[in-house]
Amino acid sequence: MTTKIIGNQIDAATRAIVTAMDVTEQINLPDLNTSQRDALGTPAFGTLVYNTTEDKAQIYLQDAASGAAGWTSVGGGGPAVGENSIIRTNGTTISENVTVGPTANGGVEFTNGFTAGPVTVANGFTVTIENGATWMVLGTNDQTVISSTDITTDKLTATGTFHFSETKEIVKYYSSAGNQTHSFNDGNLIYMRRTGGGDYTLNLTNVQFEQSGYGLTIVNANDGASGACNNLQVNGVDQTVIWSGGGPPSMGGTHLIQSFSWINTSYDGQPVGQNFIIFGASSDYSTT
Repeated sequence: MTTKIIGNQIDAATRAIVTAMDVTEQINLPDLNTSQRDALGTPAFGTLVYNTTEDKAQIYLQDAASGAAGWTSVGGGGPAVGENSIIRTNGTTISENVTVGPTANGGVEFTNGFTAGPVTVANGFTVTIENGATWMVLGTNDQTVISSTDITTDKLTATGTFHFSETKEIVKYYSSAGNQTHSFNDGNLIYMRRTGGGDYTLNLTNVQFEQSGYGLTIVNANDGASGACNNLQVNGVDQTVIWSGGGPPSMGGTHLIQSFSWINTSYDGQPVGQNFIIFGASSDYSTT
């Protein structure tokens, strides 16, 4: 059976259900600015409009971003220049909260991301990289720039040098009278209140087996007992620490700050494993 729609036989206010339709010339989408589009409320998934504000055809999807329903541009390939999009481009400022990773975005294809630098994360917005995901900023040593106080990450990878106007770090707080386990995914700055037990062993878990350099800072506070980290484990394995001064420190004041720096000593062509060389240093402080 063939159904024909001729001229103005369907009133403008009529909604038609068409099982199948062949278009030989064009389909004109409704022209709506962003305010008019948003005034549609929650349309049916698959609704198409032309957004005159953004100059884009947009579709309403069940999963437009991070598992939430909303509008997204048709095509979604991102900006590019040249024939067949030979050069992909991106902007210079991130002005939204974004997460890189499969959990927030609902698929393994969102695990690894990259951006051409320099790029700035605007004040008040956060870029979060899930555990196991990566965000790589591409650029030469003097071009890769991230400036923000709002970057949280389990693993942030860059090919250039990061230049920060200001930074803040996650601090993990512990109150302990014994040995302590700390996930490296929770940051590399620890505030350790010693309530008893004296010196202790710190086991660092989730340290990547990569040819990379690492750092850790521990602020030990006397909260009824003095104590310092005199034994460091990496992923449950005791490590040899080369101590500044020749041996493990002891706390004589109210606070002892310990700094550890280490590298994986595996080299090209060899398996990357738990081959670490660790340097430890400390400073003792007293408050009145």
